[in-house]
Amino acid sequence: MKKLTKDEIRAALALPNGPEKLANMNADPDALLREAVALFCEEGAASALLVRLVSNKTNVIRLRGNAGFTESLRSSLAAESPKLRRNAARLAGALKDDSFAEPLARALACESQRFVRPSQILALGSLGGETAKAALEAHKVAPAADDTELKHYNEECDAMALALRQLRPRAEHEFTGFKAAHTVELRAAQMLTHQLESELEELGYASFDVRVSSLKVETDDYPGLFAARCFSEALLPIGTVSLDAKAIAAKAAPALEALMREAHAGEPPYRFRVELNVSAAEGELDRAALVKATAAAVENGSLANSPSDYEVELRVEGSARGARLYAKLFSFRDTRFDYREGSIPASMAPNVAASVLRLASEYLSVNARVIDPCCGSGTLLIERGLMSPCASLTGVDIAHRAIDIARRNSALAGVNAKYTVNDILRFECHRPYDELIANLPFGNRVGTHSSCEKLYSGLLAKLPQLVKKGGVAILYTMEFTLLKRLIREQGARVTLLSQSRTEAGGLTPMIFILRVN
Repeated sequence: MKKLTKDEIRAALALPNGPEKLANMNADPDALLREAVALFCEEGAASALLVRLVSNKTNVIRLRGNAGFTESLRSSLAAESPKLRRNAARLAGALKDDSFAEPLARALACESQRFVRPSQILALGSLGGETAKAALEAHKVAPAADDTELKHYNEECDAMALALRQLRPRAEHEFTGFKAAHTVELRAAQMLTHQLESELEELGYASFDVRVSSLKVETDDYPGLFAARCFSEALLPIGTVSLDAKAIAAKAAPALEALMREAHAGEPPYRFRVELNVSAAEGELDRAALVKATAAAVENGSLANSPSDYEVELRVEGSARGARLYAKLFSFRDTRFDYREGSIPASMAPNVAASVLRLASEYLSVNARVIDPCCGSGTLLIERGLMSPCASLTGVDIAHRAIDIARRNSALAGVNAKYTVNDILRFECHRPYDELIANLPFGNRVGTHSSCEKLYSGLLAKLPQLVKKGGVAILYTMEFTLLKRLIREQGARVTLLSQSRTEAGGLTPMIFILRVN
């Protein structure tokens, strides 16, 4: 990583989108922060860059402890430059240092520029406390003098509403359970819902309305559903309406309030956010405006819009022609995949891994010795270890970073797996494994088609060394045409037991189950 000097940073900041480009540059982060602070303290420069850098919590901690920086920041709240005053307010809010409340309150009281005030207001809301509360309650948003002020007037009003919400006493509402049966829609990997259906059946739940990527259950035991691992999220259907803020609110607000009252201890207000997942042509829908209008229409004495700290989500799905409404509870914590502390690009989603393994379950055995030759962050191997007892779990990957992440994830999952950095084509095993499971690299995600061909060809040729006679290999890949050809070329050395198509991130990978002969 390059260590940028003050002169280089100063020159880069003068370019279009300079602060954003610098923040995203592959530069030494410690040196970048150090030189940016120096520029800020010495020249009042680099404030926009620092605003981006404080998105990193480590940088926030370091800046809080820098006495020279905090003193310069306090002075900058009353600087001559309006842009510097705005950025200084943003930095003060990010630092969450109570000592900034008084200078921020003074700055807001005498601020003449409309575009600066929203940042000062939000910073006070972030800091909280009596000084911030008094300053915000005393502040009155002046009406827009003309159309040129309308944008900043609306931003100031929005900032006031959000800041005052942040100052409200925050009530925690404990999830206590449903008092009656509710319909719950569970989302599954596309074309793997039958694996979820069978898993739920084993847990005592009857499914209905089984579709390509979802199914429904009727239950009063909501927490019990999370013993299943083959679904990504649980939603409570509210109904279908036109894609209009008032229509959505009329349907959703009473449903959300009733759900929260029934299933939680404590009195309202309950905190919610609006999540919009609607397909529409470019320019056909102003998403931000619809979310804002919907949240405002839903909000009442019992429901408080709190986009960054919420207990329930109002999910709006569908298209411009109509919307399906759902509630998603965040007051009940889904801990199934908490082990996944880290991941790498193209990592398998845990529920997909669980579903793929369940699809192959009739070919898997208890106390098996299992190897994953391209283990990545360990998700597939971990889910195998959680599925049934295994004699051993071995993960191999060519990337050191992937192995480091896999080890941490396995420790958090309580799964005893051994990981090694190696190229599987060079990996030597003294005793063949019972099972080989792999989320193989996709040519359009990791590597190239030619590199995948080399890996796939070498892996299939090496299967008799890696997997014992009669053992199985479960291979998940988008390069299914390539893999089909290579399997045919293996002839009698392997038997194709099953192949199934699924979906992941807009792609349609296939699952191959082979027996080694």
